[in-house]
Amino acid sequence: MEIVNTVLQQMSSLNKPQRRFILVLLPLLMCLRGRVNFRNLSRYSDYHEKTFSRWYRRDFDFTEFNRLSLRPLNEDAAVTLIAATDCSFIPKSGRHTEGLGKYYSGGTGRAEKGLEISTLAVVNVTENTAYHLSTRQTMDHPDSEQ
Repeated sequence: MEIVNTVLQQMSSLNKPQRRFILVLLPLLMCLRGRVNFRNLSRYSDYHEKTFSRWYRRDFDFTEFNRLSLRPLNEDAAVTLIAATDCSFIPKSGRHTEGLGKYYSGGTGRAEKGLEISTLAVVNVTENTAYHLSTRQTMDHPDSEQ
């Protein structure tokens, strides 16, 4: 957790209480098995489930966190890095889900009703390893909004 603490210290957008909460949350998420909800998180930490609920409502810049975590990798001259993107289709039925639309599914080879996410990663070509940077949901807009 030393690297996490170092990265959190570099993030100027965080205040001390949020930094302390993230330092408790990340190891907790790695150790828990099964369903992760506020009640289970509070069972294995000193925080109450309401505290988890309040902190989860606040924004945390995971893209900046991941970028700062990968900074030492970028400083190594012997490493070749490239950027990669991937779009993934998630089948979903119903009418009330935000972003629901028709997206291309590689599994069936046609457009289907569901959700789509786009992921950006940094690929270390030298070591055949990919590091996640950011994931965003693709939002379906009616033709009049495009």
